Amino acid sequence: MQVSESEGTRVMYLRLLARNADVRELSSPSSPNAYRLSLRTLTRKKNGQCNGERPEACGRCKARNVRCLYEPHTKTHKDDLLRENAALRAANADLQDDLQESAERGKTFEDLRYTSNIQSLILDILTNNGHDREIVNRLRKGETHQEIASWLLTDPHIKDHVGAEPDSQKHILDVVKRVEIHYHDHQSPVLETNFPRKWTTVTRSPSVLRHLFNLYFTWVHPVHMLFSENDFKESYWREDSRYCSGPLVNAICAMACHLLDHQGPDARSLDIDAGQLREAFLTETRSDLSKEPHFVMTSVQAFAVMYLADLSSGKARSATAYLRCAADQLQGVDKEQCSPEAFEISRWGIQTLNTSWSGITYQKPFSPESPRATVFQTVDTGKDPSEWRYYRQPGDEIEVPSRPSYALLTAYQQAKLFQVVHDTINVYCGARGKVTAQAVLGCYRRYIDWEEELPHEIKFVSIDAQPLPHVLSLHVQYRTALVQLFTPLLYLQDLSNSAKEDICAEIIMHARTGLEDLHHGDRLYSSRYNLPLISFCTVHLGDAMFRLSPIKPPASEVIEFCLRILQEGRAGFTLCGPLQQLFRMSAMDCKIHLSDAIQEKMGPVHHYHIDEILDSTTRLSYHQPVQQINRYIDARIMDDWPTQWRKPRRNLQSHGPQVQGFQVRRQSTGSASEKYMQINSLLNS
Repeated sequence: MQVSESEGTRVMYLRLLARNADVRELSSPSSPNAYRLSLRTLTRKKNGQCNGERPEACGRCKARNVRCLYEPHTKTHKDDLLRENAALRAANADLQDDLQESAERGKTFEDLRYTSNIQSLILDILTNNGHDREIVNRLRKGETHQEIASWLLTDPHIKDHVGAEPDSQKHILDVVKRVEIHYHDHQSPVLETNFPRKWTTVTRSPSVLRHLFNLYFTWVHPVHMLFSENDFKESYWREDSRYCSGPLVNAICAMACHLLDHQGPDARSLDIDAGQLREAFLTETRSDLSKEPHFVMTSVQAFAVMYLADLSSGKARSATAYLRCAADQLQGVDKEQCSPEAFEISRWGIQTLNTSWSGITYQKPFSPESPRATVFQTVDTGKDPSEWRYYRQPGDEIEVPSRPSYALLTAYQQAKLFQVVHDTINVYCGARGKVTAQAVLGCYRRYIDWEEELPHEIKFVSIDAQPLPHVLSLHVQYRTALVQLFTPLLYLQDLSNSAKEDICAEIIMHARTGLEDLHHGDRLYSSRYNLPLISFCTVHLGDAMFRLSPIKPPASEVIEFCLRILQEGRAGFTLCGPLQQLFRMSAMDCKIHLSDAIQEKMGPVHHYHIDEILDSTTRLSYHQPVQQINRYIDARIMDDWPTQWRKPRRNLQSHGPQVQGFQVRRQSTGSASEKYMQINSLLNS
């Protein structure tokens, strides 16, 4: 029998293995033929016949005192060979691509290796001189990464070794972030011994608490600054009760639970149920508040945060009670409990929250501040070291770059804005007698002056300026306040056509600009993180647009945009559901048809009963009670209107909003891509 060269080579190889007694049984044979073929491998040269004996060895192998190699027989077809050849070719092509990509990325690998070496050197220096512990202490005090990096650059050892390296500041910043992550890692022995445990019993997981704090201080605190962030964090880590308390920590965590993605990566990676966790924090907050003295500043702050948490849960009636407690108890707080700066921040944060809720629900504020009080008298907004980054889930605090937050400056301007809102409420509530043209337009002039005097850091909110979310919220509230200022006048019986046209144009301009600001926030950050009061602003602005300008832009597109924003908010904020229903009902009252596509996109309509509506808005409608307001309006208001109207508008064109288009995002059917639709300018059409 002829043996091919390859077969002969194989036989020689097997013989060598057999002689050295290194041949092992590779597999159990599956049939007699399997043994017969395997044994022939060893006996073919001698024309020996295999007798098929198993499992030990054939007779020839026994006689030669060698072990048989059992090798299952596999019949190979041509098609199998072709498929195997094609697979090998594909694998070879992939390998070539990988090799080429690796070659192209060679420089990147070298850069990464260089970066790693530099950062390792920095870490070694920090460990040797004890700066790693000092970094942790500074983080506890609330210092920013940038501040710590600047301090480290003053160290002679670091300056000598890496000060001259390219991007030395960036390398040090990355090291500071790595130290912070190591410190907060739940497996870190440092953390296990130093992480504060006295504030809450709901969870002992540092990862969960850190995630909730990051969410709160990213999305809630810059919009509703109810306490000093730096003072709170320092007391939290030191476990002292001057600026921190159990009720306040639990209330913060409860509010942050509304920002958790119930089905997203944060819930899966941290193994948490957002709803259950929120209720646990709320329960502990209520229990702790019943034991704490109520005239302590941290208790007042906890009441204010509880208002936000309950309002977000669609419990506006109980939330309002918490807000009233915060406003009332604040009047009795001893100012010596905290620094003047910390007291001012809490005082004006609660006052602003109180006034904004009153403006939305058309009632007088609880325990208001004097309208002539000076905002932030002892707070220097120019010395705000805080930074902001787009945080959604664990890891963002490292990967996402930070930028100056201007949170303190935004809170200051927000307090000044709501001083004007407070005066507007008093005007329309009849607190200053009959409502006159001079009174209304006096408020209007103050609104215009407020916008004109905004510092440039928070003045411009075009999409190109990349405005921060809390800055956008500030502008949305400003536009909503102006819409509410003029809307009651449209329902006056003696309103002339020219006056009506002027007022309509003014409302449309501000409603449209406010919706565009909402659209910018949606594009940049997602509407998922819009807080409850911004959801109220959404329905007010959208309602004004589709009532007063139903053609340009089409009312259906405005309604779709607002409904979608509320739909995204429903993922964490229960009150968005009833607001959606009220908004749809308002559109139906105006005979506006919603297309089947919009109806399908919004999903099945959930009909909320009366208690759910009242729990979300405390009223059966979000509309202004114009009939009640108009009882306080002077019957001769239109006599003075033309003269008074021209005064605040003399310089309006120099600083008023001149917007060229409003874009509404639409999702195309059957595609994951998103399209943006340009709607013609209202003012120039």
